[in-house]
Amino acid sequence: MYKGTVIDELMAVVERAETRTEEREREDRLAYWYAVAQQELAQFDSSLAGVA
Repeated sequence: MYKGTVIDELMAVVERAETRTEEREREDRLAYWYAVAQQELAQFDSSLAGVA
């Protein structure tokens, strides 16, 4: 039987989809900056080779 909750259900689906998308984007940005940091650390370490 029709309960009149279609709009509420659709809004909930959209909110869940937005939340998942934001989480994925946040994870992608974090992975990118982690890779950048690793690369910079590798360059920094190689520039110090032989110092001491």
